[in-house]
Amino acid sequence: MSRLVAKASRAWRLGALLGVGALALASCATQASLHVTGLPSISISVPLHTSACTLSGSCIALGTTGSDSLPTTVGEYRESNGTWSSLVVPNAPSSLITSASCLATECLIGGIQPSGNLLWNYNASSQSVVALGSLAGGQGIRTLSCFGASSCAAVITDGVNTASTITFSTNDGATWSSRAPLPWSSSDTVTDLTCTNALTCLVSATSDSNTLDLEATFDGGTTWSQRTTPSTWTSLTSLTCSKRRCVGLASTASKSYVATTTTFGRRWLATKLPAAVNALACTTITRCVVVGETSSGNPWFAADDDGQLTVAALKYVPSPLVSVACARKVCTAIGVSTLLASRP
Repeated sequence: MSRLVAKASRAWRLGALLGVGALALASCATQASLHVTGLPSISISVPLHTSACTLSGSCIALGTTGSDSLPTTVGEYRESNGTWSSLVVPNAPSSLITSASCLATECLIGGIQPSGNLLWNYNASSQSVVALGSLAGGQGIRTLSCFGASSCAAVITDGVNTASTITFSTNDGATWSSRAPLPWSSSDTVTDLTCTNALTCLVSATSDSNTLDLEATFDGGTTWSQRTTPSTWTSLTSLTCSKRRCVGLASTASKSYVATTTTFGRRWLATKLPAAVNALACTTITRCVVVGETSSGNPWFAADDDGQLTVAALKYVPSPLVSVACARKVCTAIGVSTLLASRP
């Protein structure tokens, strides 16, 4: 991370003191030496919109229509030889997948359905997805973060103008702790969550006026402290943290940035991206992939290696990329009808 700060200081910088936080903006050189080829998805009637990868390297792509007309869901998984195969997923009429987060060999998939929380478990060993009924109460899962051997956290929404809540599981989602309210979130929409352990988490949210609120807890959600972020940022998503180092995707009204911090969100360094980016995922805290679309609406995929951006030449990718996920050695990205993989 110190190399990233050094690179930014050698490039042009714009610093703005923001209370306890400081923002540095840097532009990064791009190259077109990375080549990535897309594959068509198995479904043309259900768009893909969520991807996830276990630490062991099993990746999945999921989609829901949000309607009650069959088919309502689609799923695919990537085999070790690089091919994609059909994944049987539960029917989910009038439902939306909002988040997925993985452990070593399993992933939890969260969302919103007519009855409230949608929670699925993907098992990489059996290539199966099953619905879990363990997380009752609430009107939907906003976001998930898995960490450690079998631990995950979830933020649950309880309706408009009502504070969201956070809950923790230590057994792969089989049972959950009592939900603790996020008292600062009553007028916000929670957009992301990342936890490094059962006590330490960052939660980002956006208000109705497109103001970003970033909060940290060090006691498992009992108390929260606001982190200072630049006033132009409207959202902070795709958050990943390792101890006090974090990386995420920051957005303003017109620009996207790779945002990094070594102080668990108290100060940020931001690298401007030459595209409208929808998602970011990382193999390590300094080696990431970002995906989205260019100003002309073409799909865009780039590897970010410690601040050095390498833009991919894409083949057979007909639409913008909406999601990306990484295992230790591979990253997969999806468009509404396209799958692709790369080793960044």
